[in-house]
Amino acid sequence: MRSITKYSIVFLSLIAAYFVFGVLSSWLPDKAIKRHIAESAPVIAAEGLYPRILNDMEQYRLDNFTDALMMNQIYNIDRKHPVKAAMKMIRSSEQGRDWDQPGLLVRRVKGETLEEQHYSRYWHGGSFLYRVLFLLMDYTTLRFVLLLVSSVLLLLLACVYYKQAGWLKTLALSMGFVLTYGFVTQFSMQFFPVLVITIIGSLLVIKRDKSKGFGLSFFLIGSLTCYFDLLTTPLLTLGIPLAVMLSLKPDEGFLLKNSFVECIQLILLWGLGFALTFVTKWALASLILGQNIFVDAYEVSLYRMEADEFTRWDAVTMNLEMLNWWIVGIVAVVMLVFKLVKYRSFNYKKAILFLIIALMPYVWYFILSNHSYLHWWFTFRLQAVTIACLMMIMADSRQQYI
Repeated sequence: MRSITKYSIVFLSLIAAYFVFGVLSSWLPDKAIKRHIAESAPVIAAEGLYPRILNDMEQYRLDNFTDALMMNQIYNIDRKHPVKAAMKMIRSSEQGRDWDQPGLLVRRVKGETLEEQHYSRYWHGGSFLYRVLFLLMDYTTLRFVLLLVSSVLLLLLACVYYKQAGWLKTLALSMGFVLTYGFVTQFSMQFFPVLVITIIGSLLVIKRDKSKGFGLSFFLIGSLTCYFDLLTTPLLTLGIPLAVMLSLKPDEGFLLKNSFVECIQLILLWGLGFALTFVTKWALASLILGQNIFVDAYEVSLYRMEADEFTRWDAVTMNLEMLNWWIVGIVAVVMLVFKLVKYRSFNYKKAILFLIIALMPYVWYFILSNHSYLHWWFTFRLQAVTIACLMMIMADSRQQYI
């Protein structure tokens, strides 16, 4: 009963914070915000929908479609009615040209009257945060800030984790980011929140008093993911912290059954935080706007899970093919050889759990097949969980003999 009360208080506090932050962000004076977005619109339009950075491969693709959509929403917020604005999140639209979000944004900032479309099923925490930042800067500067903040956080995670786990495991964890071209996410408004929540979640796990358990941390991470993310790669915020937690468990007294049960509990708590936060948004938006947001959410959920013109295995394959598996294999073999030569050890119990966690992205692809098939060029980064776990198996080396 005490745990239920604690989780309920935390959840209600989070919902209150989400709601208040969204309303306050919508209420901000928007003269400077609109000016900065007006300056940014030609920049993002010139780049196009999906520009590449450094390389013309699909793995290097940015998502200017969603970034422009978010700026479109921020520009169209009605600050005179901040509560409804925060729930509805209007964007300018045009039938048959909704795919051209950068172009629509340019037309809107020039004063053209367009159709309006709401996006009420999400919390849009990222858009509210970026609205605050657009008060101070344009899109070009914002990208630099995203790069700077994420780089500092990545460095902080590496330093903190290194002190707890050593350099080999730190290298293993880093490979998940590097081999899925994670640096691309540092330049994107859409991709940035998941990266930051993943890092913060991992830091929470490292610094958490292990005697008190990790349940509340994963519940919190799941809720924050729902608030900030637009269904990009949310499973990263579960899989990476879970792998970090498992990697830090001491071998002395390690019990496979107990750790398996703990992992399942944490997955469920993350999912509970994620799902409850989503459902609460639908309920609040339905109540405040006088519309049944549940119908829209239900229909979109079914659409994202269908596989009419392709198979579910096609969705899995599309994402698998985005990675250079020969490079993954070479790195894994080098790490394994080094471990066996230096430590002559292999923790097979942890390896079983790492393999289970490594499979989670493919379960996600299989269930959300439509979303994973259509957006394979960014959903493939869920496999950072897979790579990190495989590398962790190679890196783990404490007192468990072959």
